[in-house]
Amino acid sequence: MEELRQRILYLRDVTKLSFYQIADQTGISRKKASKIYRGEYRGNGSNRGSSLDKHRSLIASWFVEYPCLKACQVYEWLKERGVAISYPSVALYTKSFRKKKEKVYHQLNFLPGEEAQVDWFFVHHKTLGKLAGFILVLSYSRYLLAHLFPRHSFEFFIEGHLMAFKALKGTSHTLLYDNLKSVVLKLKPEVQHNPRFLEFCRHYGIQIRLCNPGRGNEKGRVERAIRALRGTFFNTANYSSMKTMNQGLHEWVEKKNQAMHRSTRQKPIDLLKEEKLKALPAIQWKNVSIHPPVKTTKTAMIAFDTNAYSVPDYLAGKSLSVHSTPAWVRIYDGDKRVACHPRDFRKHKQITNPLHRSYSHLSAKAKMQRVYEVIKGLDPSVAEFLLKNQSCGEDPQQTAYQIFKLLKKESRTIIVGIVKECLQRKSPRLKTFLSYLNLEPAENAEVVQPQKSELLNISYQPRSLEVYDDETKKS
Repeated sequence: MEELRQRILYLRDVTKLSFYQIADQTGISRKKASKIYRGEYRGNGSNRGSSLDKHRSLIASWFVEYPCLKACQVYEWLKERGVAISYPSVALYTKSFRKKKEKVYHQLNFLPGEEAQVDWFFVHHKTLGKLAGFILVLSYSRYLLAHLFPRHSFEFFIEGHLMAFKALKGTSHTLLYDNLKSVVLKLKPEVQHNPRFLEFCRHYGIQIRLCNPGRGNEKGRVERAIRALRGTFFNTANYSSMKTMNQGLHEWVEKKNQAMHRSTRQKPIDLLKEEKLKALPAIQWKNVSIHPPVKTTKTAMIAFDTNAYSVPDYLAGKSLSVHSTPAWVRIYDGDKRVACHPRDFRKHKQITNPLHRSYSHLSAKAKMQRVYEVIKGLDPSVAEFLLKNQSCGEDPQQTAYQIFKLLKKESRTIIVGIVKECLQRKSPRLKTFLSYLNLEPAENAEVVQPQKSELLNISYQPRSLEVYDDETKKS
C-alpha cells in the first residue's frame, strides 16, 4: 500500500498528472487515488482481492485469442458461464487487458524526384482575415515551398502548383495529397477524382497518390513543415499586408531550406541537386476557371465570389459567363469578352468600371458629380488624392473627369499606382498626375468674341506675283 501511495504522490506532484490519468496508470479508481493522495484512505483492514481472480487465467486466454475484446463482451461470456458479477467490476478488472497498444510507424524512404507532398494550411490574420497557405515538400530532399493566398478555391490550388513548378524548374513524378476537394470529389463507394485536376495532372504527366483516411503519418513531411511554420514564423509574424507577409514567408522558407535537416543531416538545398525532376512541358497550363453563366442584375452588375462586378449597361438582364484567375475577373458574352476587372477579395463590394455606364440622360452638372463619385470609389487612395487636390486650390471634379477620360486607354492598376506616387510625393495636383503619363493639363482658354461679329468677315483681293517681282527690283 505504501508503494502505491508513493507512486501516486510522485505522479501527482512531479509529473503533474490528473487523477484520471493516475487511475489509468495504477489501475485503481480516480476517487480512491484522490483519497490516497490526500491521506484519507484507510482501507477495510484486509487486502481483499477481486472475485474474478480465480477466473483470471480464463479471461487472459480470451484476450490472447481476441486482443480487441470489449468489457461488455467479457461480461456476457462470464454470465453465460454462471459467474455472478456486475458489469462495472468486469470493466475495472479487465482494464489492464484492454490497454491500447502503441502503433508502430516505419520510416518511409523515397527515390530522388519520386514524390512531393502537398497540402493546405490556414492562418487567421487580425486584419486580413482567414488566409490559405499552399505548401509543397519534396519527399527526398525535404525542400520546401510555401505561399499565402486569400482563398483556397481551385484556381489558387493550381496557382500554388504552378509557382512551385516554376521555382523548381520541374516536378516530381508523383504528388501525394490528403482527401482535398480540389483533388477528390468523393471517396465512397469508389474514389472519384476532380476531372479538372485530372486534366491538369495529365498535362504535366503527374501521378496522383492519396493518403488513407486517418493516416496522417503517410504525409508526415508536409505535416511537420506546417507545424514548424505555425510554431515559428506565424507565431511571431506581424505584417499588415498580404504582399509583405508573403515576402517574410519566402525568406523564412529560404532559411529553412539552407539549414541542416534533423533527419537527413544535410541541407535541403544541397539535396535538391540530386532530385531527378520531370521536365515541364513547353506550353504552360492556363490557370482560368470558367463558371456557369449567371444572369446580370437590372443595374448591369454580375455576382461573383460574394462581390458584384459591373458590365456595360446594354447587357443588363443578360446571362454572362465569368472566367476567373487569381488576379482577374473576365466576363464573356459567348466568345466575346465584354468586361475585365482586377479581382477584389473583400466581401460584399461593388466593383464598377466608369466606362460601363452611359450618362446621356443626366445634366452636365449631374454627369460631373456622377463621374466624381465613380472615380472616388476606384480606391481609397484616389478618394484621398481628390480630397487633397481640393485643398491645393484645384477643382476635384475636373481632376476626376480628366482621370475618367484616361481610363479609356490606361488600366485601373496604373491609375491607382500613379495616385499613390503623387500622395507619396505630397503633390496631389493634376499636373503632377499627368506628368507620370508624359501629358500636359488641357488649357481651358476663354474664347474672346468681338462686340461686332461682322468684323470677323474679312475679305481680301489676291495680288499677282508680278507685283512682288517689281517691288524686289525697286529695292
